[in-house]
Amino acid sequence: MMPPDFKPILRQVDAIPGTIEGKPFLFLRDPVGFVDEVLPIPQEAVFLLRYMDGNHDLRDLQALATKRFGQIVPLEEIVKFVQTLDEKGFLWSPTFEKFKEKVYEAWFALPARPMAHANISYPLDPEEAKAFIEEILKLEPVDGAKPPRILIAPHIDLRVGAKCYAVSYKRFKLPPGSRVIILGVGHYLDYPFSVLTKDIHTPFGLLRFDRGGFFYLANSKRLELFPNHIVHRREHSIEFQALFLRYLEEDSIVSLPILVGSHQLLEAGGELTDKLVEGIADLIDDTTYIVLGIDFCHLGLRYGDPFPAGEEIAGIAMRFDKKVIELAFQGETQALKEELTKNEPLKCCGSGCLYLLAKLIATLKTKATGEIYRQEALPFGEGSIVTVASAGANL
Repeated sequence: MMPPDFKPILRQVDAIPGTIEGKPFLFLRDPVGFVDEVLPIPQEAVFLLRYMDGNHDLRDLQALATKRFGQIVPLEEIVKFVQTLDEKGFLWSPTFEKFKEKVYEAWFALPARPMAHANISYPLDPEEAKAFIEEILKLEPVDGAKPPRILIAPHIDLRVGAKCYAVSYKRFKLPPGSRVIILGVGHYLDYPFSVLTKDIHTPFGLLRFDRGGFFYLANSKRLELFPNHIVHRREHSIEFQALFLRYLEEDSIVSLPILVGSHQLLEAGGELTDKLVEGIADLIDDTTYIVLGIDFCHLGLRYGDPFPAGEEIAGIAMRFDKKVIELAFQGETQALKEELTKNEPLKCCGSGCLYLLAKLIATLKTKATGEIYRQEALPFGEGSIVTVASAGANL
């Protein structure tokens, strides 16, 4: 039984509105992946969640509920509600620490990263997945130009961003034996970056991990790579790229998947970030390619803006996208940082990957010859848009 002076702290969660038998609920989901269960919260209790900040004990919550409903809410009801959140792993507490231990044990025991979004975002069955990918690739014809060494593709829902995926991956036929460094957005990453040190399951077989590249970075460069960080378990930004790469290249390539935090996290990383960039620069040769699985601006009601996102704001966002892509390809790190900082209200989730790419190109003392193949502002929720782009560059 929880003591009345217990002060609950709600973990960072996704909150998704919905209904059960016509009644409104808020569904709590763990975005990192320590907790698999989705927990429904009755609408009348949702207001209490904002007070679970470590500053209010159970009696405080009881008083707030009593004031809200105009009648005494028994403390036992508050305890029951908070205890359910704790038992399910949605509070920072000793209970959650036990959840973490079990999840980490299971994760480290896995020889390869399982598919987290199969049968949700794409089919699990190999033949159905093949047809699914082929339908996407048919959407946009492209010329037979030389594959870019650096590719930008979306990580938005595969069906929503299908045309951009098609334009990107129809250009990306690689020589056997190639290495692909995949830079994905670590939406819930605590570190500047984290390398996934596992093969990746896809419906078409394993996308093999580049162990040689990893050991070079870890041992020769003596880099802390935060490997197997649990955020890899559910993150889709690399998984969607792995799906296309394994389908197109079969078993002929290896990948070095790296989740990247925001440009602010990378900057705060200082020497750690610089050493990663130097290490990646050492790996760049004629058989090394780079894929950025990134989206750009997130605007409108779904993303906390007080206005619906229309054509005018979409135009502003896509002009910003074009500029930051060009600055990244040119290795203009400082100018890119200033542009990203100045336009933070546009909520560019690919900022860290672009910043890392700019630092890499600057370290290589070159400028990439780049081209934007396609840009889109895609409806994604009521009154909301996400901008995406397909682009490529050669060094």
